[in-house]
Amino acid sequence: MKRIESSKIFRRFLISYLVILIIPMVSGFISYQVSLDTAEKYSIINSRQVLNQSKKILEQSIDEIDRFVLQLSLDRDLNFLLNKDASEKKRIISTLKQLDNKLSSYATTNEFLGDLYIYLKNSDLIVTPGSVYYRPYHFYENDNYTDMTMSEWKEAILNNERQIIPSKLYMQGETSTNVITYVQPLPMSNLSDHTGSIIIPIENRLLSNLIEGVEQQFNGWAFILDENHQLITANGIDKEKINPLKEKVINKEGPIYLENKTMLITEKSEKNDWLYVAGIPQKALIQEAAPIKYITWTVTGITFIIGLFIALFFAYRNSRPINNVIKTLKEYADPDVKNEYDFLHGNISKLISTNTDLQMQLTEQKPILKDAFLKQLLSGEITERNSNLHEFAKQADVNLSCNHGYVSILKVEGYEDMSSSEIYQELNAIRIVIKQESMKIFDNFYVATIQSDKLVYIFLDQEGDKVLKEEIEKMFTSLQNLFQEEYRVLLKIGLGHPFQSLSDISRSYNEAKHAIDFASFSNEKQGMYWYDAVMKETTVFHYPLEYEFRFLKNLKEGETLEAEQILHELLEENVDNRNLSADMHEQLISELKGTFFKALDQYAFRNDKTAEILRQKIRAISFEEGMKEIEGRLIEVLQLYCEFVNKNRRESNHSIVNAIKDYVHEHFSCTDLTIYMISEHLSRPEKYISQIFKEETGEYLYEYLEKIRMEEAMTLLTNSSKTINDIAELVGYNSAHSFRRAFKRIHNMTPNQFRKTSE
Repeated sequence: MKRIESSKIFRRFLISYLVILIIPMVSGFISYQVSLDTAEKYSIINSRQVLNQSKKILEQSIDEIDRFVLQLSLDRDLNFLLNKDASEKKRIISTLKQLDNKLSSYATTNEFLGDLYIYLKNSDLIVTPGSVYYRPYHFYENDNYTDMTMSEWKEAILNNERQIIPSKLYMQGETSTNVITYVQPLPMSNLSDHTGSIIIPIENRLLSNLIEGVEQQFNGWAFILDENHQLITANGIDKEKINPLKEKVINKEGPIYLENKTMLITEKSEKNDWLYVAGIPQKALIQEAAPIKYITWTVTGITFIIGLFIALFFAYRNSRPINNVIKTLKEYADPDVKNEYDFLHGNISKLISTNTDLQMQLTEQKPILKDAFLKQLLSGEITERNSNLHEFAKQADVNLSCNHGYVSILKVEGYEDMSSSEIYQELNAIRIVIKQESMKIFDNFYVATIQSDKLVYIFLDQEGDKVLKEEIEKMFTSLQNLFQEEYRVLLKIGLGHPFQSLSDISRSYNEAKHAIDFASFSNEKQGMYWYDAVMKETTVFHYPLEYEFRFLKNLKEGETLEAEQILHELLEENVDNRNLSADMHEQLISELKGTFFKALDQYAFRNDKTAEILRQKIRAISFEEGMKEIEGRLIEVLQLYCEFVNKNRRESNHSIVNAIKDYVHEHFSCTDLTIYMISEHLSRPEKYISQIFKEETGEYLYEYLEKIRMEEAMTLLTNSSKTINDIAELVGYNSAHSFRRAFKRIHNMTPNQFRKTSE
């Protein structure tokens, strides 16, 4: 019976764990479905972007051709030649030559214009870049359409309107290629009687390159149809397979799915009604989701198996102590219960209700805990280096959201040599009243008792030091006046320098103690004593730790001017503003020499001759010299030290820049090369190497990388016959298009134009 009862809790734990384990199975299935939908969605978006980009580039190219044709149609030489007949061929030779020169210059500016020619009907001439054909059949023997006779060709190019002839097989000598043909009858102002035409054959290869992104990114295919649904160009698909697809895509929007689950995406040009079609195979749609599917189900299966064993283990481990507690409680309580959890709830409630006095005692301990925390903060036992500082503060009900402020000590005068229970009770009452009255005036502080007649105030505030200082002085002045008039009690206040961090509180506290100790020996009945004012009236030299830390920091960073300023301030305060004895002067100089020795113990100086030279110069400083001479010697050591630090930094920067350049020269052909990869190789932050490279070379790192790539590209264009695509890949560009764009931006010409000029 006991076995059965104890196993109920085990089963409840196990079932709850198993329910949780089902969640990964469900989330795995949902993740897979979402990944499929997302992959398809982004494939559609990306393919549309590729088509839109291709459409944009092609439309821009056609627009450029239109602008070129319009400009050429207005040419004076061309219009002169259009009106000349065959009998005047010999008289127009010079004009033909001038027109030929113009066509040659046009042909080099745009790769689409490489094969353009002009047919002059009246004079029966054909003008091409570099040649003039006096007999058109000579031209057509070399450059002709395989499915058009010469008379059909003449009729096509003298059509009554601008047209683009769809893709046809075109012979150029012994070379055949598919071209679309741009035809513009002349003159453009006459719509019926044309005396010539500008004809521009455009290789399908140039158009096919624009839509090759679909094949590269998705392993798919693409084609373009003109406004009459004639094929312009295709990439990755045969012409025979395109005809059956025309009916599916014409006048239809949105993705279309074929029987083989290939997805068709269409984009229509608003300018010329051309239709851009892309086919994305299903394999490309789900290839990004496949790893997610594999990982999801693998992780889910492994998680379920491991989780099952863990569930068994934790169910046993968590149920066992509960069963033991129930077993123990049943020995002292009513064992006849139906539900173990109700049994635990009832008995534990009784235990809590019988221990309310314990809760009250814990509440009473909070002020003691707070006082102890504040004393540890003042003594420096707890600093910002403690990882659980804010957790301790929260337990002690102390808010440390601000990290700067002041520490002050309030002393009740006249109770130094008195000790009795009555005096202690009276001081306790005075402290309580002081705290209450302080809170009425200014409530942004914490207070702790360090002696029966002394209170320590820690002021924390977000306001500026000047504003906070005025508030503190106002509060203490009001307290002093109130207690003198109402209670005949005199108060003295000692205040330290402001602290700028929680770790600096102990320093400010020690300064406040110095100030209150000075106040104890003062003849004044009450007053407010700031550490700065107290130190000026003493014979102790002024060299706080914070000054030494700042001095060492500036030496380490090679900041000569900042370090000289700190040294000048120290000497001015101690020599000009204080009446120090000779011993105090000597101790001050010894402290300064000690600071320099601390700086020399750094790693950079350990094995360097400069360190020994500096040590000799420091040892040679003697108090017997005047303070001006001593200051000059200290500044000389300071400057030599900073000069050595800056020299080391420059050498280090130079070596880093050389390492960056070597790495760039070695890996510039990598398309994935980034500043992050360089920083990983050098084990330095990205921002650091970028800043160092800019400071040392005067140019940004990405500019230098682009320059190296362009230098190599120019070498390959000049000394090799590699294609633009191959060169783009060799010099580290993701595509020939991005390479051409970068090359033209830098050199104001395309790679093809550069290659021609360098021949």
